[in-house]
Amino acid sequence: MHIIIKKIKITVFAIALTTCNYFYAQTNKIETELDVLFQNAFQSKTFNGNVLVAKKGKIIYEKAFGKADASNNISLNKKYRFHIGSIAKEFNAVGIMMLKEQGKLKLDDSVSKFIPELPSWADKIKIIHLLQYTSGLPQIKWNEVNQDSDNMAFLLKTSSLEFQPGTQYDYNNNNVFLQRRIIEKITNMSFNAFVIKKILKPIGIKNAVVDPNEKEPLVAKSFNKEEKQDILKYNISGWTALNLKDFYKWSEAINSFKIINQQSTNELFEPFSKDNQTGLGGGTMENGKVTSHIHDGAAYNYQALLISNPNLTIILMTNNKQNNLEELSNSIESIIK
Repeated sequence: MHIIIKKIKITVFAIALTTCNYFYAQTNKIETELDVLFQNAFQSKTFNGNVLVAKKGKIIYEKAFGKADASNNISLNKKYRFHIGSIAKEFNAVGIMMLKEQGKLKLDDSVSKFIPELPSWADKIKIIHLLQYTSGLPQIKWNEVNQDSDNMAFLLKTSSLEFQPGTQYDYNNNNVFLQRRIIEKITNMSFNAFVIKKILKPIGIKNAVVDPNEKEPLVAKSFNKEEKQDILKYNISGWTALNLKDFYKWSEAINSFKIINQQSTNELFEPFSKDNQTGLGGGTMENGKVTSHIHDGAAYNYQALLISNPNLTIILMTNNKQNNLEELSNSIESIIK
């Protein structure tokens, strides 16, 4: 009897060891193939940036490729923060839902309730319209706006909306601008301070920086294909830069409802109509769980992409935009499968 039990234990151990070795070999194979993909992209000058791949909640690949600025003197490393373009709009959208959960606003509240100095059209725009980009607000005049006060002055002089709120979709940064101003009115904090103190630090994100200047260390500087470096300028404020680990931490916090609850997350994923952007970009939920979260962003020659589902998370950030992040993410998915 003891001999039989001993044989069973040996067999179980052997199977476990074989399985462990198999998965270890598979992980090594995946890492090698991902490395070949990105080394080739780097060598061909089609990717300069940082990448993170996680499988079922475990980071399996995380690397930096290329240079931190146009000088070619400083190499990127995993600690570098990148501008993530429109993905940074998630922080104001989540901030709005945090205040909703605290009972400080309702999605049906009119914008005029919080910013009464705006013209009478603000009575017609509800907060939900800002989140779904259906407000009817005009586009920001980027050539004329150099700071928040310029844009607010422009809105104060705006006599009418482009369309009746809630009737059409128009991806428009004035929706983002007013979300950030509403957060400031309610909290008596600058939006930038609110993001750091009330959203990021509570979930353990310590390295993020909002609107970093040229002298901020460990912030990648963007440059074009001719290797001309961009001059950082914020026409409107409130743009968060993240490193890989903190970006991943943010994605996981959304998926696990660490900042806002299931209902709020589901509301942020709800578009005005199919394939339209929302406060979280795009995503789906089923049975109370996030089944997908996809968001891309670009600013100057920065570009970023987040793809997240229960099995796989891909984070790509570049400071030398090549408009190929979707292609790279598709290659990553093929390697993983």
